[in-house]
Amino acid sequence: MRTHRPMRAITQTLVMTVAISAPLLMSGCFIKQLVTNSPGGQMRTTDTYTYVSSPFEPLSVTLYDNRDKEPLWTVDVPVGQKVTIRFLRNKSKDNSARRPDIMQWEIYPAKNRRRTLSNTMAVPPADSRLLKVALRDGPEYPVDIEEIPEFPDPKKQWDPVKERKFRGVSTSDANARSGSYYAD
Repeated sequence: MRTHRPMRAITQTLVMTVAISAPLLMSGCFIKQLVTNSPGGQMRTTDTYTYVSSPFEPLSVTLYDNRDKEPLWTVDVPVGQKVTIRFLRNKSKDNSARRPDIMQWEIYPAKNRRRTLSNTMAVPPADSRLLKVALRDGPEYPVDIEEIPEFPDPKKQWDPVKERKFRGVSTSDANARSGSYYAD
């Protein structure tokens, strides 16, 4: 009786190729979204939001209780910083029916990819809260302005420039060859 060994080898090769290439293909976008709090969210349903404030778009973020339009929390995100907000469903310690969820947030430098959200507060459930983002009047500039650089003294005598060479041949010499130079 004849066995189908070539078919088995092809199947094993395909399975190994898929097993090795799938994580490599997914790692670029998928891993970045898992480890980065980027504006627009993480492209998955974690109820996490990130807002970055820049000099021409300084942001203020406010959380409202939508039942009575009461502002519960507001933050003016400093320029060059970002705020990440995450809502956790039914995690409130006091088990209040009015505010059963928890909101975690953190303000940190915009260049950082991720930060542990250490601030918390009890908030209304998802159908009773409203998160509004507003632009402040701008432009605003970061508080940490770099020191003004010191320019060299304009009265200083400058040393002449060293003779330039191109591939070992002087370019300022009167006997220098003209045209293209090729490496020997």
